[in-house]
Amino acid sequence: MKIRVIVAEDDPRIALLHQKMVQKMDDFEVISIANTIGELREQVQYLQPDLILLDVYFPDGNGIDFLSWLRQEEYKSDVVLITAAKEMQSLEKSLRFGVFDYLIKPIMFGRFEAALEKFRTYKKQFNDTSELSQSAIDAFFHGGVASQTSQTQALPKGVDGITLEKIVNLLRKEPTSFSSAASIAENLGINRTTARRYLEYLVANEKVEVDSLYGSVGRPERKYRLKPS
Repeated sequence: MKIRVIVAEDDPRIALLHQKMVQKMDDFEVISIANTIGELREQVQYLQPDLILLDVYFPDGNGIDFLSWLRQEEYKSDVVLITAAKEMQSLEKSLRFGVFDYLIKPIMFGRFEAALEKFRTYKKQFNDTSELSQSAIDAFFHGGVASQTSQTQALPKGVDGITLEKIVNLLRKEPTSFSSAASIAENLGINRTTARRYLEYLVANEKVEVDSLYGSVGRPERKYRLKPS
């Protein structure tokens, strides 16, 4: 099922850019673009999106005031703020109203991608969880990889949390199939050595299992898949 997104941005050029960035992501679709707060309120009422990518400054209002209205009206849409606003007050208010993430313009696609992947994991956890446990609750509050890999200490040098989460999400898409380091590297645009280092880290933490496949020539190829939960 697609995650339905409204892009709320007063500059049409930036709105189009954000739309194109969303279109690069699996499982997301832009269902509308709003250039004013008035348009956004109407669209939310009729379309009820899963996620709103929200600017702060509009000609007819303020995005954080809209966020307050959204919560008062009890709409279930989540919000990622994408804004040039750098004041602590804006951040504090947005956190109080339950913003999912806060991105400062101009944004890099890698950070944008990480925010949406984190949201996709969050939505999947809600859909897949029927009964609460402490580990399930920790996953909601502390994010996918941190709970799934049981990180009670800092990641070791050379292992980045965002890249680790991308690899886990990629393996999760093929829960019954083994993937090679080469295929993981190609999908994520990283080199094979890096992919193998992350995969072996997951193996060492007993989150991933390995199968060695023997070809006609050379050494066996190690392939990986997530262990069943």
